[in-house]
Amino acid sequence: MTSLFKTPIRSIQRHGISAAVYVLLLLVVVYPIGRLFLSAFQTSRPGKESIWTLVNFSSLLSSRAFVDALKNTILISVEAVLISTALGVLLAWAIARTDMPFKKFLEPLNMIPFYLSNLVIALSWEMLAAPKTGILNRLMISLFDLGAPPFNIYSITGISMVVGLAYTPYVYLLTVGSLQNMDPALEDAARMSGASTVRTMLKITLPLAAPAILSSMILVFILTAGIFGVPMVLGTSVRVNTVSTQIYNQINLYPPSYNGAAALSSVLLIFTVFLVFVQHKILGRRRFYTVTGKGFRPRLIVLGRWRWAALGINLIYLGVILMPFMTMITISFLPGWTGEIKLSQFGLDNYRTVLFVNAITQRGFGNSVIISLLGATLGLGIFALLAAMIHRTKLPGRSGISFVAMLPVTFPGIVLGTGFLIAWISTPLYGTLWILMLAYIVAFMPVGVRSMEASLGSIAPDLDESARVSGARWFGALRRILLPLMWPGLVSTWLLLFVTFMREVSSSMMLYVFGTETISIALIGIMQYETLGASAAFGGLQTLIILFAVFFFRKLSSMGGIGVASTQKARQTIEPGLG
Repeated sequence: MTSLFKTPIRSIQRHGISAAVYVLLLLVVVYPIGRLFLSAFQTSRPGKESIWTLVNFSSLLSSRAFVDALKNTILISVEAVLISTALGVLLAWAIARTDMPFKKFLEPLNMIPFYLSNLVIALSWEMLAAPKTGILNRLMISLFDLGAPPFNIYSITGISMVVGLAYTPYVYLLTVGSLQNMDPALEDAARMSGASTVRTMLKITLPLAAPAILSSMILVFILTAGIFGVPMVLGTSVRVNTVSTQIYNQINLYPPSYNGAAALSSVLLIFTVFLVFVQHKILGRRRFYTVTGKGFRPRLIVLGRWRWAALGINLIYLGVILMPFMTMITISFLPGWTGEIKLSQFGLDNYRTVLFVNAITQRGFGNSVIISLLGATLGLGIFALLAAMIHRTKLPGRSGISFVAMLPVTFPGIVLGTGFLIAWISTPLYGTLWILMLAYIVAFMPVGVRSMEASLGSIAPDLDESARVSGARWFGALRRILLPLMWPGLVSTWLLLFVTFMREVSSSMMLYVFGTETISIALIGIMQYETLGASAAFGGLQTLIILFAVFFFRKLSSMGGIGVASTQKARQTIEPGLG
């Protein structure tokens, strides 16, 4: 009799848990974007009654500023995608498939731009390549007696170059994994048929890596279309506006035009959703099998004397991304910047100002540390729980939970921030650090959940199933079996969350109020009201915090990853035989 009641009770519990998860996800993911769309068709402030109208969109279409901003956004995004794809694929191919020397040393260095805030990157390039005061321009004019500066970072081309370099690690990271896991049998067949190394790469290797390359291109386009920091720093002074800066300008009007910002955000969101749809259409009916059931080891291409040329290209890339940052660090020790470096003026006054004098920078440091530490921890727990529910339970509607959790991948940061602003401005949540933390967690949810799914995928289901058979509850199996085995993945995801939260700009610009400034908002304030040296010092300190966190948690991950590494190695050895 007891067993007759257990099944209905468990079924009710599962449906209840599934319903609760759906409600929470819809509340934090779908509701803000829904309110954003509704506000685009209204004329009143959020939360007030209003008639439905298309006036916001008609105003956009008739606005020369919007047309120019849209053109600039598309042009910058296309140029940035071309730059990041060319560099990222080339670097990934050299690291993954060639005998280029010093690869182990170069591989982590190629990821440096990922750890830098877009604001810091833009600020450092401004110091390096500004027409009048940039060190590079002044050096070129001095060496070659030029009549005009050769570089102008305050332009669409300059912005595109900076953004393209900033997002090269995304293409590199997504492509290098595909190339490393590629079965070389097809390449061997091409070479045996007489194809050269270059022809084999163009006809076999790159087409097989097409899904990773195309996915990275779509991702970079979406990120670039919604980027705020770089065009704000490098484009505002010369009136090169993008859709993201126009959204911010609408909120900064008096009174704020929330409906105009919603209409602009809706256009940008529709554009990014269309790109994701195109990606699925292109790849949906094609099959790219790069990993097969038989064991193999990717064969490295012997470059001969060209291996040093490949090394030179990689070193040039590193020089290009490090040169602006080193320039910024140098200027941070100078009281003022006129385009000349004088060793006699070096000092620590700028660091003293941003650490002990300026109240905004002090709040920015404190708020970002709180948000990043607490937000990364909460986000990690949420993502791990969602991934376990999707892949380690029989909850009804698991695929729907996964679908809703992946939705924010199409939301540019500026759009998500605007949606949260409109949805929660009339609630006690607005004006607190919690709304910033929640926006960060939602924005990073797709990557976080996918990361946790990858960690779960490396653990055989029979381990936690054995614990359940032995009497452990689901949460007990998760806590005592799965989480310890997922340790390296947990640390890596936490670190990624921390880094992302520390350097986030777009959502923060839409949601902060006085007293909740983050480190990025404080940097923008320093750039407006303090010397360039103070801005450089603050940007350097932000980067130092991030790099210290990366170093510390990488060490922590390596200390705890021995057991998991051996488990994964065993599975890689056994699975081919099982197949």
